[in-house]
Amino acid sequence: MNIYESDIIYDCLGNALRPGGFELTKIALEYCNFAVNDYLLDLGCGMGATISYIKRNYTFNIYGLDISEKLVSSARKLNEDTDILVCSADKTLFEKNAFNGILAECTLSLMDNKEKVLEEVARILKDNGYLIISDIYAINTEFLNEFEGDSLNTCLKNPFNLNELRKLLKKKGFIIELEQFHDNLIIQSLADIIFNGGTIDKLCIDNNLRKLLIKLKLGYFLMVARKEEDYAK
Repeated sequence: MNIYESDIIYDCLGNALRPGGFELTKIALEYCNFAVNDYLLDLGCGMGATISYIKRNYTFNIYGLDISEKLVSSARKLNEDTDILVCSADKTLFEKNAFNGILAECTLSLMDNKEKVLEEVARILKDNGYLIISDIYAINTEFLNEFEGDSLNTCLKNPFNLNELRKLLKKKGFIIELEQFHDNLIIQSLADIIFNGGTIDKLCIDNNLRKLLIKLKLGYFLMVARKEEDYAK
């Protein structure tokens, strides 16, 4: 079930399809201090709202990709002069060292093989380029082994164990330069998604899953990691 292709999730999260909207995007972009005409990629661009936001407010060359043909079609209509591809994040068509920055905002948790995705990100990202991640994490990680969110195709699908993510980023040649916690942003989003009348069944969130999500105690983080060396060498 791809919730992002339905209207349900927009009622909860808005066009940005993530907690906090563009607030964390702005923080990350200002931290990275990209130059005019730098090349950025929105990894899992959805309907293209972030691409549109960046085009309105910055002078970067922005590209997008998403695995959903339906979402890419919508993204292309919103951003008619932008290259937006239908493809998987772990095997793109971009050349090596193509981008100065890559954004994965509430999308990396949806991807099944994160190690391969980060290998591909390292390949297409320039040395000293930035990977921006904002996503859901579990505070009580001891309960993650009870979690099976395969049928739940939202950013609740696979909350991060941040220690494991940090290790994986280091393994793939990234140095974490910025890490912020914005747990307050997830509170209202979860309330809207989980407890909004009529939405629970449509999102396939049953009572057991709801209890487990509460037990996990979910938070929301922003991370900026710099590619220290060319991992593909």
